[in-house]
Amino acid sequence: MNNDKTIENEIKKYRVQFEKSMASIAAYQEKAQTEMAEIRANQKKTDKQLSELNSNWGRFVESLVEGSLVELLNERGIEVQRILPRPKVFYSAGDGTRRYKEFDIVVVNGEELVSVEVKTTLRPNDVRRFVKAMKDFSRYFPEYSSKRVYGAVAYIRCESATDVYAERQGLYVIRATGDSASITNADNFRPVSFTQVSSRRTRGHLRAVPAG
Repeated sequence: MNNDKTIENEIKKYRVQFEKSMASIAAYQEKAQTEMAEIRANQKKTDKQLSELNSNWGRFVESLVEGSLVELLNERGIEVQRILPRPKVFYSAGDGTRRYKEFDIVVVNGEELVSVEVKTTLRPNDVRRFVKAMKDFSRYFPEYSSKRVYGAVAYIRCESATDVYAERQGLYVIRATGDSASITNADNFRPVSFTQVSSRRTRGHLRAVPAG
């Protein structure tokens, strides 16, 4: 009888310990979940701040480049008559879908046009995507299809000799430094005209999107 009582007491003791342990685990899990929620909220806030910082920095670079474009392109024999900042356009493809694009800076004169892609850090993939967009330029801007269309990339820093790669793709290369910018292409550089490239592609119906 005493043995039964002893066993019963031991069981009660272990049950109490088990319940305390489970309560501690539940409290720890709740605390961990609360901390994870706070971490995710802080991460989201940080991501938003970084996105805003990158956006503001990108706009600063654009302003820096835009302010120097007239003089830089005049030095290369391209007279600038109009500057279009951040034009938003789209065209309707053959399957009925719309292809949207926002170009950073477009400068125009009577016979020529230069589209400038601005990056804080220029990478090879940036150049590849921009060249692809430039091949469709006349689909986005049919009103400029009779002009010679050139492309340019502008940056503060670049990776993996991307500036050299961009020049080989026939693009003007503009480096922003301090409070100014300069074209780094060789004096005898001849840019690729994307007019004929884009005119060979099948055209869809095009519409311009007003800048927001």
